[in-house]
Amino acid sequence: MDAFDKLGTICLVGSCLVGAYFIVFLRSSILLAVLFGVAVIPILWMLGLNVLEFLTRPFSEKGMKGPLTWVIVVILAIILYGVCFVGLRELLVLLQVIR
Repeated sequence: MDAFDKLGTICLVGSCLVGAYFIVFLRSSILLAVLFGVAVIPILWMLGLNVLEFLTRPFSEKGMKGPLTWVIVVILAIILYGVCFVGLRELLVLLQVIR
């Protein structure tokens, strides 16, 4: 199976991992954790899907297939969700929601 066909699944897993980490941090406030999960996880999923589709378009147009596509997509997803993680963490620290 081609990795470019599975971008949605890869983005969903990355979004849930980032969202779950922050939900664990917000467990003292259940309402805030639920609202964070309902609002942020879909936004991260759409962000990741659009950015990864944009970044992998040159590779998919060339007709790349095989394990190299998985390596490209997974590395780009790790970088993208790492940036999202750091950004969300800094935002929540700036808002004094977490320490």
